[in-house]
Amino acid sequence: MGSRPFAICDSDVDYIKMLQAYLQKRNPVDFEILTFDTVEKAKRASEENTFAILLVGEKIYDTDVAKINADKVYILQEDGLSGITGYSVVAKYQSMERLIMEILDAFAHDNHCGGTGRCGKNRTSLISCYSPERHSGQSVAALALAQTLADRGDKVLYLNLMPFTGFEEILGTRYESDVTDFMYFVLNHSDKLLYKLDSLKRCVHGVDYLPPALDFADLQHISAKDWGRAMDMLLYSSDYTHIVVDLSETCQGFYHIMEQSDSVYVLTDRASAHSRAMLSHYKKLLETKEQTAVLAHLIEFALPPQWREYVSNLENIAATPIGACMKGVLGIDG
Repeated sequence: MGSRPFAICDSDVDYIKMLQAYLQKRNPVDFEILTFDTVEKAKRASEENTFAILLVGEKIYDTDVAKINADKVYILQEDGLSGITGYSVVAKYQSMERLIMEILDAFAHDNHCGGTGRCGKNRTSLISCYSPERHSGQSVAALALAQTLADRGDKVLYLNLMPFTGFEEILGTRYESDVTDFMYFVLNHSDKLLYKLDSLKRCVHGVDYLPPALDFADLQHISAKDWGRAMDMLLYSSDYTHIVVDLSETCQGFYHIMEQSDSVYVLTDRASAHSRAMLSHYKKLLETKEQTAVLAHLIEFALPPQWREYVSNLENIAATPIGACMKGVLGIDG
C-alpha cells in the first residue's frame, strides 16, 4: 500500500511546520504529511487524492471544509468559541505526542476509516528475554538489549509482559492505556494494528515500546491462541527489524512466544546454587515438553555485579555497564 495523505490546514505557518517536522520524525505508518495555509488549497489537493486525515485550524475553518475529500476531519481547537459542529475536536495547544496519540486512536476506532494490511514482507526478528528465577534485573537487561540494537541503527519494538515494572515512577511518566488495550483492539481490528500501535507507543532512547500492563490479570486473560495471532501480525505486518519481548509466565503465550523467537536470552547467575537449580529446572521442563527449538536458541548471560546502581537510568541504560554487558552478549563490537 502506498502512502496515505495526512493533511494539516492552518494559517499559523510556524505551527504547521513544527507539526509537520514532528510527524516526519515520528513517521506514522503509511502517511504522507501535507500542509496547506488555506482551505481552498487543501480542497484542490483532495480532489486528486482523498486525505486519510485532515487537521483544520479553528481560526481558518470555513464552510468549504465540507467540500474537502477526507476520511476523517479534526478541528484543531484554540478557544472553542467558533461554534463548529459535526467534526471531531482536538486541543491544538497540547504536547504534539498527546495530540497525535489522540488523533490516531480515534482514527483506529472509527469504522468508517479504512485500515491497512501488509503481507509478503520479511519477517521481523523476535528476541525473548527471560529469567527462570524471576531475576529483578530481567527488564533492565531486556531494555538495554533493545537500546543497544537501536544504537546500531535497528528499528526496535520492546514489549514488557512482566506483572510489575515500575516504569511510570522510574521514567517519570503516566500511562492511560497499555499493552493489553493494544492486544484486545488488534485481535478485533487486525487491519488497524499499525494505527493503534502508533497511537499507543512511547519511545525511550530510540526504542518504541507499549506501556506495560497496569493489572497483570489483564495479561492472564489473553489466551495462548490470541497471543499467537497478535505476535504473528506484529512479526509480519510491522516496520520493525526486531521485537524484544520481556517475557514472564503471566503471559499464556509463554511457550508460543519462546518457540517463535530467533533467540531466547536467559538471565542467570552461575555463582548462585539457587540460580543454577532454577535454570536446570527450566531446561528440564523444556525437554519434557519437547521444546527442542527453544533449547537450541537459548543464550545464557549474567549481569555485571553492580547492575543495581544503574536501574534509575532507563532512559539511557545502553550507556551503562549493563549496556556494555548486553553488547557483549549480542556480539556487537565497539
